[in-house]
Amino acid sequence: MQANVRLVRLPLGTRYAIQGMVVLARQPRSSYCLLEDVAKAGKMPRNFLSKIFQDLVRAGLLESRKGRGGGYGLARSADNIRLMEIIDAIQDHFPEQSHCLLRPEACSSDAPCVLHESVAGWEAQMKQKLQNTTLLDALEGASNRKEDK
Repeated sequence: MQANVRLVRLPLGTRYAIQGMVVLARQPRSSYCLLEDVAKAGKMPRNFLSKIFQDLVRAGLLESRKGRGGGYGLARSADNIRLMEIIDAIQDHFPEQSHCLLRPEACSSDAPCVLHESVAGWEAQMKQKLQNTTLLDALEGASNRKEDK
């Protein structure tokens, strides 16, 4: 039996940010959704999602409206928001390779392990893919997976 290998593991807050924005992207354009509804739809903890959404509002990716009919909504259309923008809003920077698969300490280009160049190449490709993938692409991909089941 072959094991699944996961090379990219984004922090939980980053995953919730993307998942929460996918939930909002499913809503009609210019509509707002209550935080509780987003949290429930994505099976995410409300308080943690609240902090994440505050960061996304500060980054200009979400809008927040108080009062009746308020909540959270996308600040731009889903086809105009890149996944890397969401990651950048939540993280100070994309997580660097900090652990070597083969050594107890981190490897570097100055002291590489046998896998270092390959892993660095995969990371660069992943960053490029995240930069080229929009929230709409992610929404369509999530919808297609649900239809396949």
